[in-house]
Amino acid sequence: MKQDDFKDMWEHNVYYPFSDRAEWELAKFLCENLNQGQITRFLKLLWVVSEARQPLSFKNAKQLFTFMEALPVTPKWKCTPIETDGYTTTHPMNLIWRDALEGTHHIFSNPIFTHHMKYDPYEIQDNGERKYGEWMSCEHAFEIQSQLPTGTSIVPMILASDKTPMHPTFLTIGNIHSEIRMKATSHAWACIAYIPTPEYIVNHDFSGVLEVHLWHRCMDMVLQNLKVTAQVGEFMTDPMGCWHYAFTPLAAHISDLPEQLMIAYPWKVQEFLEQAKQQSLSGVHLPYWHDWRFSDPAIFLVPKLLHTCHKFFFDHILKWCKEVHKHVGMHHFANGVSHHCDIQQRLVPTIVGVTTPGFVCALRALAPTFTDSSIGSMVASLNEFHAHKHFILEVEARTGASSPMDHFQIPKLELSNSFACSIHKSGTVIQHSADASEWLLITHCKTPFTRTSHQRSTFTQQVVNLINREDTMQQFDLYALLHEWGISLVNVMDEEFNEVVDTDPTFSWIAHVMPQEMHHFQAIRPVRNHFLKGILSDEASVAFHVMIAHDLADKNAATLANHYHLPHFPQLLAQFLEVVSSPNSHFHGRLLKAWFKFRLQLHSRLRPSNIMPSQQVQAYPPSDSHPYGNCDIVLLQPPGHDPQYPPYIAQVRMVFTLSPQGSQLPAKLMGPLLYVELFEIAAPPEVEPHIAMYQVHCSFHTVPDGSRTQVGKIVCLINVTHAVELIPVYGVTLDRTVTSATSLECYNDFYLNAFSNKEWYHTLHTDYV
Repeated sequence: MKQDDFKDMWEHNVYYPFSDRAEWELAKFLCENLNQGQITRFLKLLWVVSEARQPLSFKNAKQLFTFMEALPVTPKWKCTPIETDGYTTTHPMNLIWRDALEGTHHIFSNPIFTHHMKYDPYEIQDNGERKYGEWMSCEHAFEIQSQLPTGTSIVPMILASDKTPMHPTFLTIGNIHSEIRMKATSHAWACIAYIPTPEYIVNHDFSGVLEVHLWHRCMDMVLQNLKVTAQVGEFMTDPMGCWHYAFTPLAAHISDLPEQLMIAYPWKVQEFLEQAKQQSLSGVHLPYWHDWRFSDPAIFLVPKLLHTCHKFFFDHILKWCKEVHKHVGMHHFANGVSHHCDIQQRLVPTIVGVTTPGFVCALRALAPTFTDSSIGSMVASLNEFHAHKHFILEVEARTGASSPMDHFQIPKLELSNSFACSIHKSGTVIQHSADASEWLLITHCKTPFTRTSHQRSTFTQQVVNLINREDTMQQFDLYALLHEWGISLVNVMDEEFNEVVDTDPTFSWIAHVMPQEMHHFQAIRPVRNHFLKGILSDEASVAFHVMIAHDLADKNAATLANHYHLPHFPQLLAQFLEVVSSPNSHFHGRLLKAWFKFRLQLHSRLRPSNIMPSQQVQAYPPSDSHPYGNCDIVLLQPPGHDPQYPPYIAQVRMVFTLSPQGSQLPAKLMGPLLYVELFEIAAPPEVEPHIAMYQVHCSFHTVPDGSRTQVGKIVCLINVTHAVELIPVYGVTLDRTVTSATSLECYNDFYLNAFSNKEWYHTLHTDYV
């Protein structure tokens, strides 16, 4: 802002050319939500003209847009006409772009990323094993750094593109931590080009080759200065204002498989195309990366989880399971499937009993096991699949349009063979997820379309103007607010705000320096740190949170037992109080307060410095929708962590505490308590190697009246270590009366799901297997 022509004006009014903050907020709202015609009509309203506390500085949309153009700008957009010699198109071609190097400077120096950047390659050792996570921790980073002058820095470039009618290209840098970079809302990505997708007036086959050539030619123009910097280097300033002599190698290009195959250009189209087809080539001999130092398509064309894993699961694995289910008459997914990950996490134990162990083993081997230190395990899982995949063919689960297929020639499956090499060279695959770029397609293509005139001839230019204004407004909004409050642009935060995950860096900065202005920004809220003010376990490894207000207050044990349908609760509570205090203790008559849920929070096992978002554990009483209650499963550690008493699994049926009214409670009775019903380990994972999960069953005992009931127990809340998931052992046939609300009570045997999330998978296989 200080370098702009209007810096003198901004010293007196940080919101210039707008009169004050109120007018700026109105202008920003209009630009974000209305198109040009709607803005003009709004400004002509009698209420705006006559009732405003002061006349607005702008009278129509054109004036408003002129004011926006006067704000400090992000890298400027350009429009370059494009022609292909000897060929014509149905419409003129224009490349809308901005210099990728300027965009890199802008991201590299952005102060919102101050605490989320790495500038040099590093290596992490865990029990003697190298861990591969961020790009800076991978082999390729060290290989490049070893070829550069001492004291220089690497700014690894990450591109993303998707062939839509506007064909946008996005850019970010690998210096930014992946958990921040992967979120589209963090503004770590910049749109650098809208590449034309013309219709050539030629044979259809020739048109495809010409489009590929045009795409590479445009990419070459946009990225030219980045390639020069990769060769000779350039000075860049980081978010703290420090200078780096930096080189810009191409680290990754995230794209679909068809785009990854664009590699050559024809001189004589017909002859070249015929030869290219014979060699399975698309027809490009001057790809945009051919003169980009350190670039290697075998490295920067990273696997794409969305298509290589999730789409492979949906297109193939799920279909195999449906075919198996058809043979036994089971009902499945009648209303379609919308959440791939939810099904992936539960599929393996669900299909046990309806197919052969070999079939289950083949599918379990394909479950995602992408942790930073499990490359060998991932390769072994893939080999395990190949060793058992013939079982899938034997039950005719892999089918074509009209008959079973006898092969596994699946491109997505073949691509999975590259995962191990890619992780060694470029870091974990998940950091190159397409989630961010898919969301950017919405924000930079689909959403802006609603605020244009919908005219094809000017559509792209209108969208560019919209995106340019939004980038400018986002930057100006933050910096003007900081200047108004007299806050330094050097982003300094304390440890509380560093020790979180899944947060927006802009919002975290504002939450620290101007918490009263947090409402001004729309963003993902930082993860609440319950380790600061919550209830801690004995070793402070788990934090708990319960609401101050209770869901049920001042009830006696008999009333709660009736409300929760737990007839043995009063007796068990009395026995617990006898152990903690004494048989004649006056605490036996103390009233109780209950909650329907609590939250627990853990540190990440994969990134120990990070705090995971808290998980909610429910313990709702019976209701019409949940006749047995809505109660979750937890893993409990006996007090003292005595190795002679291993952890056990239980269902939380009630969360309660003794009323503080009256005499002082003993320390063990001052915190929340749980009434739980127990499960016992029926078999370790080795018993059923094709599924490799613990099997548990309800723990029953016989009561004096001769009936069997599940074993209950009173425990302290701080004995909980994890929230876990049980999946019933359904067997060969499924009871169709069972629903998700009753399955835990209608079955006695369960699998402890190892795939509920990657953190639990890592914990389970590190601590308990």
